[in-house]
Amino acid sequence: MYFEKRHLGDIVSRFGSIGAIQATLTSLFVESALDGLMALLALCMMLLYSPKLSLVVIVAVATYVLFRWFFYYPFREASQERLVLAAKESSHFFESMRAVTPVKLFGQEAQRCVHWQNLKQDVINRDVETQKLSIVFRIGNTAIFGAQGLAVFYLGAGLVMQNTLTVGMLMAFSSYAATFSGRLFSLVDLLVNLNMLSMHSARLADIVLEPIEEESELETDISRLDPCISLRNVRFRYADGEPWLLNDINLSIPAGQSIAIVGASGCGKTTLCKIILGLLQPTAGEVLIDGIPLTRLGLSAYRKLIGTVMQDDTLLSGSILDNISFFDPQVDLEHLYQCARLAAIHDEISTMPMGYQTLIGDMGSSLSGGQKQRILLARALCKQPKILALDEATSHLDIVNELKVNQALAHLGLTRIVVAHRPETIKASERIIELENGLIVELKSDIVAAETADQSNYTDRLI
Repeated sequence: MYFEKRHLGDIVSRFGSIGAIQATLTSLFVESALDGLMALLALCMMLLYSPKLSLVVIVAVATYVLFRWFFYYPFREASQERLVLAAKESSHFFESMRAVTPVKLFGQEAQRCVHWQNLKQDVINRDVETQKLSIVFRIGNTAIFGAQGLAVFYLGAGLVMQNTLTVGMLMAFSSYAATFSGRLFSLVDLLVNLNMLSMHSARLADIVLEPIEEESELETDISRLDPCISLRNVRFRYADGEPWLLNDINLSIPAGQSIAIVGASGCGKTTLCKIILGLLQPTAGEVLIDGIPLTRLGLSAYRKLIGTVMQDDTLLSGSILDNISFFDPQVDLEHLYQCARLAAIHDEISTMPMGYQTLIGDMGSSLSGGQKQRILLARALCKQPKILALDEATSHLDIVNELKVNQALAHLGLTRIVVAHRPETIKASERIIELENGLIVELKSDIVAAETADQSNYTDRLI
């Protein structure tokens, strides 16, 4: 749920704050200790030579501290705004790269490019403002340091004429004064950078303080669990004040049964599936696996039992073999080939020039939609799950391949949860559950069969 509420560029930007924090902290202790020690020694020597001239140097350092404090908040706001603008620019760039095909088909290349250039220009403009403040800091540093030197030599010359100091003592004092002010100026800059870390830590806290998925200490042999699922009084909404997307759901799925969840688009089918899979936590109620609450069983243990093909599933860069095995180096190849056969994709892979070693691009861009879905299904089966969840997993398949997949899955004896709109996939399920207005109604198979008679006749003609 965390990733569903945030843009990719914003998340990447927050992780980028780690580098800024590390760069500051790695040099903090050593530099601050050396600068502090050298400044203290230089101050002691200055006081031995002339307390009057030492006061001039101390006033100069105090002036620089006030100068940096005065510009601290404008600099902080500019830096924070720069981070936000950079995150927006990155999000737009990533989004455009992932959606390059529809961008081209709709002829929106120029519009997307102009929008990205405007966002990039906003970042550059903010960088210019930040650099202007940095220039002001350097000018202030140089001006205060120069004024300090002039004051020291002017007052020191009077002390030399009064025979209070010698020329050599004045030159030595000037050297100690330069060391003292230079070290303290560096300390002040370091403290400012340290305070700026609170801006980065606040952004990083959005990730660090996000509650992690709780792991149960319940010792259970998951291989002995029956893949039966129960939902008790499950309610869900995405935020307080919003209407209930799911309202008092009670559902029992025996082991080995296949169930289809149907309903209008946006009625909460995928949300219900994600709750069953543990991807979303119900606002109220609980999910039980073989009578054990999911919160007690633990998500890591539970996910060893399930195989999934979700709407937004993607393939990763690598070979087809890597994607089906999910980069498992210990995979059983015969089992993997059998899973590909069950997903009706083995023959197509075998005809490819490199077979299972065929490389696919980012997110499977070199494959058709139907091929992607069948490879994803083979990946889910390769896990040897007891529970199989399919969210529109056959929406890109032709009718013949869809029938092959449904028939193969029906003989596996897995507990199947299918979210679908296609009639043939719905008919292949033993139970049909309709979701409407946050409630579920179990439909009779004969009613569904009558509603899909036309599509079935069309399928028979194809076969």
